[in-house]
Amino acid sequence: MRQDVLKKLTEAAKRYRYMLIVIAAGLLLLLLPTGKKTESEPSSAPDFEAFELAEFERRIESALEKIDGVGKTEVVLTLGSTMETVYQSDLTSDERDGSASRRSDTVLENTGSGTQSAVVRERIYPKFRGALVVCEGASSASVRLEVTRAVETLTGLSGDSITVLKRGADR
Repeated sequence: MRQDVLKKLTEAAKRYRYMLIVIAAGLLLLLLPTGKKTESEPSSAPDFEAFELAEFERRIESALEKIDGVGKTEVVLTLGSTMETVYQSDLTSDERDGSASRRSDTVLENTGSGTQSAVVRERIYPKFRGALVVCEGASSASVRLEVTRAVETLTGLSGDSITVLKRGADR
């Protein structure tokens, strides 16, 4: 009996071998990774870069330390405003009984799995109020000028809002 079942299975496998190959290939393709990362909560605006003050200060420090004569550097930035997110909205107006009213509704988009998120129109990055740079080479006027110009370029601050001081001995 066992041999009969085995014989029937081998005959069926020979008869339907191409179909079995296609099914096996399909299952293999389903198991392969697609390269897409799955996120628990999709981002509504992936093209906007998040702003982190500490990371921005580190990037400026790293750039300044590469300037000839600057040496070890620390940067402290102060903000005049925080980051602001502006959402897309629809304006609607109603005229009833001779009076007009306006209403604004935030535009929502479906992000999958029955969830919605607000559509981000723009992100307004913070404005800097001032910068303090402490570096080893600040005793040289040319180094102070180069550091001031670099910080002006990176932050949009004017030169009178940037202070460059000589670094003392670490304790």
